[in-house]
Amino acid sequence: MNIQPPFLTGERIILRALTTDDASRDYLSWLNDPDVLRYRGPKAWPTTMADLKDFLGGLSSRTDLVLAIRESGADRHVGNIALNTILWPHGSAELSVMIGSKDVWGAGYGREAVGLLTKHAFERMGLHRIWAESPNPAFNATVKTLGWYHEGTKREAFLLDGEHIDIECWGLLASAVDGQE
Repeated sequence: MNIQPPFLTGERIILRALTTDDASRDYLSWLNDPDVLRYRGPKAWPTTMADLKDFLGGLSSRTDLVLAIRESGADRHVGNIALNTILWPHGSAELSVMIGSKDVWGAGYGREAVGLLTKHAFERMGLHRIWAESPNPAFNATVKTLGWYHEGTKREAFLLDGEHIDIECWGLLASAVDGQE
């Protein structure tokens, strides 16, 4: 196994490149767990280890920045975070995060990861704007506490347990982090 070195380091987590070495039974279990996938949309079929390895193997050809979230002390993979749809001419990207290890839900790892990647996106990548949208109340509370701007609501755009619920849309500008907004 060739585990990548830390890319970004926080107080309790490290973010590093997500690679085929991360294909584990734990990671695969997240992708088939209805609780983990609750706010990611329904799945029509299970994810197999071959599917997971294909996805991980294809990351190097994508223009997304996809990172593993690992606990610093235990060096355990607990989730992933990414900047997707990076539009360099516009300086924007979509942020997505998944905390797969349910035993750390509510521990603040998602918040720390979003903070680390946001800072990196603005300070090192030179992005102007990061955006995200989610029906997940925990994610929405996280970005709100981090100072993201609520840009709108996609009304009844997500089907959850037979009921259509709203998707909240968020954005953050580099100038807001620099204190210029």
